[in-house]
Amino acid sequence: MQMAAHIICLTAAGGLPLFTRRKGDGEALPFSVVASLNGVHMFGKSQNVILKSTATQDMTAVWKNVEDSVTLIAIASGASESLLNRLLKSAFNAMVLTVGINELRSPRNADRLKRELRVCYPLLDRLLECLDGNDRTTNRTDLLGLVEVIMCPENHLLQSCLEAYAECLDSLYGCVMVHGRVAVATESWWCLDAEEKKLLALLVDHDTTTTARDIPVFLPCKSPAVPFRLVTVSLVGHVEVSVLCGPSPPLSEVERVATQCWRGTTDILRSAEQCYPRNFPPSIQLDNGVMGYVISVLITDEEDLKIYLSHKIKPSDIQAFRRGAGEKRVWFGRCLDLDCQLVLRSPVEGAAQFSF
Repeated sequence: MQMAAHIICLTAAGGLPLFTRRKGDGEALPFSVVASLNGVHMFGKSQNVILKSTATQDMTAVWKNVEDSVTLIAIASGASESLLNRLLKSAFNAMVLTVGINELRSPRNADRLKRELRVCYPLLDRLLECLDGNDRTTNRTDLLGLVEVIMCPENHLLQSCLEAYAECLDSLYGCVMVHGRVAVATESWWCLDAEEKKLLALLVDHDTTTTARDIPVFLPCKSPAVPFRLVTVSLVGHVEVSVLCGPSPPLSEVERVATQCWRGTTDILRSAEQCYPRNFPPSIQLDNGVMGYVISVLITDEEDLKIYLSHKIKPSDIQAFRRGAGEKRVWFGRCLDLDCQLVLRSPVEGAAQFSF
């Protein structure tokens, strides 16, 4: 069955639609259906009953009232209630990231808020793509709440350049991304909430056609009311460096510092780009019996993970592994940092070991 998914956002008080987003071949929901979905939720609320979810044989619907100001509804085929709840959590965080929590708590004008929320549409669309674990038409392996990481052959050199670059801009938060995957980042960047890291990565990966961008962002957990500036500079190809900073320095100064700090690293950056879409160095040869690999790296707790995915592994494979179903054998290796020994188990020839 083809996956179909919808996210609907309405004002909690009057039920005015703020946006609807969908993925898949399903038709757009007519206004009468949207009104009915919101109406049954509001009726339950008036009777002190909280409607959380409902399901049919093919579809699942989940409601979420946030800050008593907006109501989010997710409807999808082939998705569990828990997954849709995580989707709505990420969707609301994407809204906070773009307009701030104060505007959502006390919107001054519904039409103005509707216009401002258009900025988060690309993020919402990418979050919807996370639901489609069977999509094998692209190299994307998005998982809700997890930021994807790429292993490059000279990460230590990239890390040194990044630290110097962030220091010149008086910022604690910086990262280098290759095709939307984090290659290296400062310690403070890794200490951001997992949702914040995920959404920032999606935002950076959204538009790679410009050489420099300066985007105001609210961090949903760290700073939901006071904006940072997400300043991104393209280095080579699909390799970009991003920092979070305050009102200064201006974008022109950031570009000048980027040219100074990253001069002479072109070969290293192009070598890092060659790791995509494998997401690990080309010099590492896998055993022929290995389909691909997944490494989840524990940062602070069980819900704050970095994840490495080879391009052959899709979320559906991971879900099958977790259920213990199917013929495919996907083995997880957990490590504590990049300087680790990775063990990849082959269903045919045992284990292949590689040291980084």
